[in-house]
Amino acid sequence: MEFNIRPAAKCCAKTGEPFRSGDVCWSILIEKDGLLVRQDFSAAAWEGPPPDAIGHWRSEIAEVSDSRRPKLDADSLFDYFLQLSDSPNIVQQQYRYVLALLLLRKRRLMLEEVVEFDDRPTMRLVGSGGEGPFDVPEEVLNEEQIDRLQQQLFDSGRATAA
Repeated sequence: MEFNIRPAAKCCAKTGEPFRSGDVCWSILIEKDGLLVRQDFSAAAWEGPPPDAIGHWRSEIAEVSDSRRPKLDADSLFDYFLQLSDSPNIVQQQYRYVLALLLLRKRRLMLEEVVEFDDRPTMRLVGSGGEGPFDVPEEVLNEEQIDRLQQQLFDSGRATAA
């Protein structure tokens, strides 16, 4: 079973005091009105889990940095996608594939069909503004490649946001 639990709150559920980077935080998961609800407590306010808690855990509040990931708008992503359209570079093809997935999620691109091209499944995509079609071969990426491509994407987003 998969749960979608929100991240830690900004302040303690009992005292209302704000959490700071590095603070110890105790969290519980309880059911309220048929919904799973997360509550977070400072170490000073923690008295242990209530009897009706589904689960509880200890964590540390992450450090907040001023260099938060920029929000990349769909048009900027689409411009990057277009710039990489005919690149023979394998890394840029992988980057284009990741961009295509992001643009599908943002509904800037739409999947028209999946076709075979050179014995590879290929997404045939069209732009929400009537652009295309664009053929994007599916890529198999390992964790290291995904991390590198994500970092490249967010680094380029910071450069355009500045």
